[in-house]
Amino acid sequence: MKKILFSLLVATIAFSQESTKIQKSENLSLTIYNNNLAMVNDERLLSIDKSGAQKLIYEGIPSSVIFESIIPYFSKKTTLYSQNYHYDILSLNKLLEKHINKEITYKQYSSEFEYSREKAKLLSLNPIMLQKNDEIISGIKSTDIIFSKIPSDLITKPSLVWNTNSQKGEQKIKLNYLTNNISWKSDYILNLDDQNSLNAWISIKNNSGAVYENANIYVIAGDVNKNENIIPKQRRYEMAAVNMMADSPKVTQKSFSGYHLYKIPFKETIKNNEKKQINFINKTNIKLQSKASSTNSIYLHRFKKIKAQKFNHKIELTNDEKSGLGLALPTGVVRVYKKDEGVSHFVGQDTITHTSKNEDISLNIGKFFDISQDITQLSHKKTKSYVRSKYSRLIENKTNKKRMIKITENLHWNNVRKLMVENNCKNICSFEKEGLNTYVYSINMDANSKYELITDYELEYAVALK
Repeated sequence: MKKILFSLLVATIAFSQESTKIQKSENLSLTIYNNNLAMVNDERLLSIDKSGAQKLIYEGIPSSVIFESIIPYFSKKTTLYSQNYHYDILSLNKLLEKHINKEITYKQYSSEFEYSREKAKLLSLNPIMLQKNDEIISGIKSTDIIFSKIPSDLITKPSLVWNTNSQKGEQKIKLNYLTNNISWKSDYILNLDDQNSLNAWISIKNNSGAVYENANIYVIAGDVNKNENIIPKQRRYEMAAVNMMADSPKVTQKSFSGYHLYKIPFKETIKNNEKKQINFINKTNIKLQSKASSTNSIYLHRFKKIKAQKFNHKIELTNDEKSGLGLALPTGVVRVYKKDEGVSHFVGQDTITHTSKNEDISLNIGKFFDISQDITQLSHKKTKSYVRSKYSRLIENKTNKKRMIKITENLHWNNVRKLMVENNCKNICSFEKEGLNTYVYSINMDANSKYELITDYELEYAVALK
């Protein structure tokens, strides 16, 4: 009996509802993540003429919405019977389908450019057949049919349709949902000049299928896991308070639930299929170092000579206030420019990962054309208990500037009991051990100069070779 009553109730609602379109956004916020995902918080006003069964149409939902993530809140007590997402929107075919067995107007041509308007009942679509009095008419094109209005239950844009029981009067509806196909990334421009300036842009790409008009924009840096089925279904909803961050004259940032949250200080409209950039970092007088860098394995095998190895061009700095930064830097591409005679030239780029305050940054922007090294093995000996290799690096700085040369050598070996190292690093060369088996040599070379670095490594096996 209860089942029958419930079925009758739903049927009654379905066929006796008032249809009300919800007005445009009063307050729209958009939180965009790095992984092609965004969270939408939307508030709209609704005026209901009378209490009872209502079909509420919420237009402008993105075609990429994650339907299971949608949560509506109503300021007045509202019973929500069902929630439907209509993304298959108005088309000529749908208009025709809605007019089957109904009277329509069509064009009856008397010549190529002259026609009269005639009325008939639409019987079928494929092919189009009309009934006028007792006659059946065919051969009419779909484009020759004239519609006086759009049926109220046809939707012109992707929408949510709610079957509800709502109270009369004005109320607010807040809608939270996730959508795919909108993302952001950061893009950096590092100018190597007297001031060493860094500019950064929040680059937003929207292919979600919706326009976000006059929205508060937040972007979150961090790797957020997506679990689209964690939102519980509810039959009754109440309005929740919305906490908004205050505006400020520049893009602000703060730690947020293990991530970093950036707030755009002004409202923006983001159109569908649009790319938008918003400036969020402008820093000058950044302290950094340009280095010629080489990272290799320790040569414990037999070889003769490795000629003319080029050095990587590294830009190194520390992300702290002392160096002119001290900000949480999201993942992004750093493009490096340098001026010559007043003209800026692109000199390379690299990608940084999410970089916290006080972390070191190393950018590999290319290879030096005129800084190279020849590596020659001076001696090599291998027994059952150890292997020893001595070699020299003849480094040439053919530029007209002083250069910092950084050589990192790593041991990648399993059967190790002990590793001993000797070298001739002194005066302009400094040497330090990093980690378990990593050795770093730093050489301050004059312009147009050479330097020979000799290294001697002996590895004692943990288990003697057979």
